[in-house]
Amino acid sequence: MYTGFIEKIFEYAVSGRIEAGEKLYRDFIEIPFVVKNETNFLLIEFTYEGEGCRLMIGLIDSTNSLRGWCSRGDKKYTVFISRNSASLGYIPGDIVEGMWRVFVRLDNVPKYGCIYTLKVVGYNTELSNMDFDNLGKVVSNLAKILDLQKFLKEYPEFFLVHVFPYPCREHLESREKNTQERSSSRWYRGDLHIHTVHSDGRFTVCEVIDLARSKGLDFIALTDHNTIAQNIEFTKIGRSRDILVIPGMEITTFYGHVNVFGINRYIDFRRRSKEDFEKLIEEIKNERGLASINHPVVSREPICRDCDFKYRDIENFDTVEVWNGLWHLFNNEALSWWHNLLAKGYRVTAIGGSDYHGVYVVADIGEPTTWVYAENLTVEDILKNIKKGRVYITYKPDTPIIDVKIFDKKGNVYTIGDDVENTDKNVDLIIQVEKAKGAILRIVTDKAIHRIANITENNFIYRERIDIEDTKFIRIEIGNYSNPYELIPQNSDDILAITNPIYIKTP
Repeated sequence: MYTGFIEKIFEYAVSGRIEAGEKLYRDFIEIPFVVKNETNFLLIEFTYEGEGCRLMIGLIDSTNSLRGWCSRGDKKYTVFISRNSASLGYIPGDIVEGMWRVFVRLDNVPKYGCIYTLKVVGYNTELSNMDFDNLGKVVSNLAKILDLQKFLKEYPEFFLVHVFPYPCREHLESREKNTQERSSSRWYRGDLHIHTVHSDGRFTVCEVIDLARSKGLDFIALTDHNTIAQNIEFTKIGRSRDILVIPGMEITTFYGHVNVFGINRYIDFRRRSKEDFEKLIEEIKNERGLASINHPVVSREPICRDCDFKYRDIENFDTVEVWNGLWHLFNNEALSWWHNLLAKGYRVTAIGGSDYHGVYVVADIGEPTTWVYAENLTVEDILKNIKKGRVYITYKPDTPIIDVKIFDKKGNVYTIGDDVENTDKNVDLIIQVEKAKGAILRIVTDKAIHRIANITENNFIYRERIDIEDTKFIRIEIGNYSNPYELIPQNSDDILAITNPIYIKTP
């Protein structure tokens, strides 16, 4: 009846059991299947059962390219991929014949094992040329060319393609206002850790852009777990005039999480050993991206089982997320690790991110906010200056505002991220703080708390001629402390701001 419109090319089904012992020596299993010629639409169903089982799936095509990832831990996954559209977390494109593989991550395999069933159906259909990001338009178009009721009775599986989010190009253009100057040197504020519906977030790409706009942010990074589908969707939207969107991905493993910034292609996230992570970071750098260690010491049930980074002796990453979401969720331990790295002479930029999911919200978008001093509001300039360390972090997007400068005898001026030539024993330090009245300002060196000062007004200026001999760096904190002379704040302290250092170069 539908010859020329849809034809089933192949169907493949398999069932199996994953034994508990497999989890001991590998993190993934692969289930291969053959895609036949002329297939342009794939429909994949994966189900599993077993008390305590938790499995996630991804897909590799016949060119050995990653095509997507599901990170919600559902008992049943339904995935479609066509030339123009794909399920949440998956990448549309040509369906190339040959050996494809579903790979299954073994999140939790109890002693009785897990039983799974995989079904793959390949079609050749004109549906492959349609955009399924607006199901209403698809249904309207189908109604004009075939008997819609009979078609959906014969092919009920196509009811499943509605999971792709509604497109937001028109929505964005109707709400944007070009209020920000994108080509001036200044501090730009943003959030470097946000999830959308393409992994385990609640909101669409358009919705998180709207939320960021409402918070007054200049940039965000889309960092869904183990997928770049969010970046592909934003590329289809085309642009957002007043919010810079940085392509990202949170590489999520049992051994820690790594944010990748500035790379808009899939990077294999199946990493296990220290050597795997060293190669990962090298690969990111070769692509001119940034590698950031996320929430490095937050492995606590039920907050996050595998969030801490297991290989903290790796040295070649660019940044560390010292402030993830609410400060009181053990970020003081991340700050301690970062400070010790600095004291050892490593140059690593501290950043923050809300880790916003929109579900069970602990911290909203922009909590904390990462401020970056850049010449232009572009992906290249923001990432370049993050790498340089021209960054400070605040607990909210609008407060406090910090300016830190060092003046030497020659009239040179240095700020956050700069290197001071240590030719003078004494330099002038000037710190300006807005919107932090009642808090405590701390001047921190590699060795100790150099000085504390009570911030007595909302436009506060602190000046000191400071001895920098035998000092590796100076950084600033603002907060309310149980013991302001203790080098690392307590988990219960209220931290308002942390700057990256001004570094002191030894002669």
